[in-house]
Amino acid sequence: MFLMLLIVGPVMTLSSSNWVVSWAGMELGFVGLIPMLFLGVSSVSKEVGMKYFCIQALASALLFVSGSMIFALFQKSLLWVMGLIFSLCLKLGLFPGHFWVPGVVSGLDWFSCVLILGPLKIGPFAFLSNVMTWMPSYQSVMLILGGVSSVVGALLGNNQTSVRAMLGSSSIAHSGWIALGTVLGGLWVYFLFYYLVLVLALFLLWEMDYSSVCIALLSMSGLPPFIMFVAKLKMVMMIMSLSSWFLFIMLPLAGSVLSLIFYLKFCYSFYLNSKSWPGVGVSIVLMVLNCVGVFWAVLFLFFDGRASP
Repeated sequence: MFLMLLIVGPVMTLSSSNWVVSWAGMELGFVGLIPMLFLGVSSVSKEVGMKYFCIQALASALLFVSGSMIFALFQKSLLWVMGLIFSLCLKLGLFPGHFWVPGVVSGLDWFSCVLILGPLKIGPFAFLSNVMTWMPSYQSVMLILGGVSSVVGALLGNNQTSVRAMLGSSSIAHSGWIALGTVLGGLWVYFLFYYLVLVLALFLLWEMDYSSVCIALLSMSGLPPFIMFVAKLKMVMMIMSLSSWFLFIMLPLAGSVLSLIFYLKFCYSFYLNSKSWPGVGVSIVLMVLNCVGVFWAVLFLFFDGRASP
């Protein structure tokens, strides 16, 4: 039943253009997740579950109040629009609402990490994309928040010693890139590539296949020819199509370079702790990921989808 709510909620948000239905879909997914967070036997998992519940409940209330003022009462003042954007940032773990992510993720099991860092972000990102379409005058604000989020996530990741907290910080950085996609397009392509690599990395960590985790982390870092490099390359190309592209491209690129430091640090640590080479099945999956990355890089570089003048 709870898994069904996790599926129905994001689907409602994706398929609706009405803000109330979108909000209800996000809450359905949230309600479906909360009981799963309290299934753990440890007190730490229950503590972080309660923390996550309080933060998301606050974000939901703020989102509903701000949405009511903007869409129902037509009060599109700066205060309510900023309240709407902040509530979505709080739900997504995006700057400036990023503070809860490392602490919550570090106390969860791997399956809960898969849910919080993936399906629960589909609804808020879809709603944020609609907001950017409805209010184009605030698109530059979201571009700046996305760039700052990528830098903040990288700085937080460099201060982590826990793998789960590192993945939470990585999620903040990647959420910044996805936020750029809500304005520029390519949102779901980046999200799909990122979530594919994240699920693979979490599965390998659960299996304690540390040599394969190294390759998954390198893929998540955005190094060529891995698949996340293609997603970031496409986003950079879309930023460069803007008139003032130089102002918006520096922060995401700086965050990507800073993120590479902690990815390499954890990759080196896993490599030293690994006792065997990756299995045949895992090697095939990782090889396919790399080949897909090269294939999409060729497509994006030579057939970038822009019509000739």
